[in-house]
Amino acid sequence: MDTPPPLVKRLRDHVRLAAACAFSAVAVLYAVLCLKSAADMSDVVCSVGHTAGCPRGLGWLVLWTLVAGSAAAGLWWSVVKGRGYRSAVGWVMAVVLALVALGPAWLGFSWLRGPHMDLFSYQAPGSAVVGKPLGSWAGPPATGFVVRAGADGVTGYDGEGRRGWSLRVPAGGAVCAMSADSPSGTGLLTFATVLDGCGGRLVAVDVTSGKQLWTTNIPHLVGRPSAGGSLAVVATADAVLAHDLATGAERWRSPLPAGAVPMEVAAGPDRVLLLARTDQGVELFALGARTGAVAWRFPMPVGYESPRIVSASPAAAVGAGRLLVFDEAGRPQPDGEAPYVPTTGPAEWLVAGDVLYASVPEREQREVLAAFSLKDGRHLWTRAFEDEWRIRALAADRTGRIAVITEGAYTHLWHLDPGTGKPRGESTVLRRLRLGESFALYGRTFVNLDDDTRLPPIFDVAPTIGW
Repeated sequence: MDTPPPLVKRLRDHVRLAAACAFSAVAVLYAVLCLKSAADMSDVVCSVGHTAGCPRGLGWLVLWTLVAGSAAAGLWWSVVKGRGYRSAVGWVMAVVLALVALGPAWLGFSWLRGPHMDLFSYQAPGSAVVGKPLGSWAGPPATGFVVRAGADGVTGYDGEGRRGWSLRVPAGGAVCAMSADSPSGTGLLTFATVLDGCGGRLVAVDVTSGKQLWTTNIPHLVGRPSAGGSLAVVATADAVLAHDLATGAERWRSPLPAGAVPMEVAAGPDRVLLLARTDQGVELFALGARTGAVAWRFPMPVGYESPRIVSASPAAAVGAGRLLVFDEAGRPQPDGEAPYVPTTGPAEWLVAGDVLYASVPEREQREVLAAFSLKDGRHLWTRAFEDEWRIRALAADRTGRIAVITEGAYTHLWHLDPGTGKPRGESTVLRRLRLGESFALYGRTFVNLDDDTRLPPIFDVAPTIGW
């Protein structure tokens, strides 16, 4: 009779068989994931020395596939040589260990590729809108409410992405413009009227309920209205008008200088800024928030790009590609070393607190994100992303971080420290999202502001579960 092998030898054979099965399972899993990652590559070339189009972590994944495959091959050679595959108990241990090994292997893959988000829910595209969408608002953060406005009407969506209310325009009418902000949950719209064409009626809307709080006819409106502090401010062909944001009662009316043509108006708790063309060129006027009296005026430098107002409180504007921050007397405090700040083209701006965040072109095809203090005009920091990546959207999240959408070979969502510009954690890859040329981001909700009616008006993303 054959003498059974010693206990130590049997245990050693069982361990080798189990390890061989475990490494084989990991190698197969990683090989499948490599193929899946290769299938999901962008159109940008992925190769040695040019990794912009490579899925994040693919290089390490290939390396660990080879390591696991080599370890499995060596262990199987040892198992076959020692005939350690003839034990039923050993096979049970091996299968169990192989299944268990897939868990840590998957966690390792998830760590290598980093966080991903995918489409979670969306609104089906509606009927064709008249012209390009005008913009969007967000309700109180706790509600998750967002509003999307177009020429044919305004729609509010609740925190689950469903239509909460609709404000439609009568036949033959149109929404002309909307305020950039909605302080205290109130946004401003201008509607077309028969007599004044586009921009003869000012309407205040509650963002959460869609209720029209008040409306008033104002002939010859120019540009977009502005909501700031307790004021609703508009410019007409001959004056700047301020109404109470809550009731619509007229607070004051400030006539424009003779021959002045208003370009832009912005309201804040402390003042109202007006940008206008006069016989002196382009001038910035500061009006008192209580009376509308002119506190100061400043001739704006004009380059090949038009000046723009950044903020009314603090008072700041961009002229000739440079940020100008004004003190109470209207004296500018420019930072001579500040980077160029664009005012035309696909420029992305975000004003959060007393800081301006702006996408700034550097060199030729590279964009960086720059932060500027609106207290004294200082350039605070610059954050560079990968070469040839575009900055598509900026937003401030509920925790105070700055959310940045960049697009290159892949679309990434970054969260930056507002004080330093350093990323807080790894960027999140946004997968299979159909983004238009213009969109807004509120938390995990995207609002489409592109005139492509095949795109959903809003959609949400959520962390990816699975591969």
